[in-house]
Amino acid sequence: MIKDIKLIRRLNKDWRPEKIRVKKAGGQTNRNWIVEYENKKFFVRLPWERKDIVDREVEAKNIFALSRDQKLRKILPKYYIYILHKKNILQPKSKKIFILPDGTMVTEYIEGKLFTMSLFIRKGEYQEKLARMFHIFHTSGVKFKNKYNVFRDEIEKYRLATKKYSLWLLIDKKTVLNFEKLEKEAQRKISPLKKGISTHNDFIFQNFLIGKNSRIFLLDFEYAGQNIKGGIFYDFGFLFADNLFRNPPITLELFEKFLKVADKIYKKPLDRKQIYWSAIAAILVMFWWGIVRYFSVKNKKEKKYFKNYVLKRAKGILKLYCFLSKENKKGVRTI
Repeated sequence: MIKDIKLIRRLNKDWRPEKIRVKKAGGQTNRNWIVEYENKKFFVRLPWERKDIVDREVEAKNIFALSRDQKLRKILPKYYIYILHKKNILQPKSKKIFILPDGTMVTEYIEGKLFTMSLFIRKGEYQEKLARMFHIFHTSGVKFKNKYNVFRDEIEKYRLATKKYSLWLLIDKKTVLNFEKLEKEAQRKISPLKKGISTHNDFIFQNFLIGKNSRIFLLDFEYAGQNIKGGIFYDFGFLFADNLFRNPPITLELFEKFLKVADKIYKKPLDRKQIYWSAIAAILVMFWWGIVRYFSVKNKKEKKYFKNYVLKRAKGILKLYCFLSKENKKGVRTI
């Protein structure tokens, strides 16, 4: 904590210990803080310094693009600082030097609460607000600087990383081979896009913040990119995939209800097959990532957690694949 406070003070010469109040704001990988100075609050992210996981050069360019897009101001917090190579890239003309890690970021702090499944289930108005937020983002015209392909950038990366481990200690060889075949099938099923479209690629409820007047903000663009495999359907598929493993889990009936709301807002029917195949791709990411984490951690409690994590995703992939393999039948409402 003391180390983080010292770093935070480097962001603003006026942020002296007696002048600021700091409060931890969670974060599984990044260290997030709320800083209060002269009755104004700021959100400060001290980054996870894993260049093999998050490319801060790319993220910096994408944050710059977001900060300059007028249409997105309705759904994004204000960006004040993003550090790359000791400079604040959001103020290109400034010569000020920051001795801080790449990816250190300061934004507007928004008072509010995170989106939850209970809101998604119980209040139809929030489904509409969420769909409208998605639509604003997807139609904003913002151009991210990196091409994003979930198979190349996520699935293959983690799958290859598992090759050095004794996978049979966690999962049987047949399942591994089947999922490698399923990956190839998913690649064929999900449509490519020549130019791509900017997508978030991490649509989870923790990245949706409800502010004043129930306005929904979109957070965390670490995995964003110009999606060339699935496009906007991957964002919808990711939302479904992630919530299959939450408590309570999402049902097909509930998700279809949301998609019908989205159809009206997007003024066209969203391709269900593309969305559900994208969901399979998203779960494959989770599956291979979970295996890497299982063999990386040493603590028994963490080992148990990631074993359960992987096995649940394996079952989820099979269940969703079986659903997609069936002909459309009446009465199929849960996955």
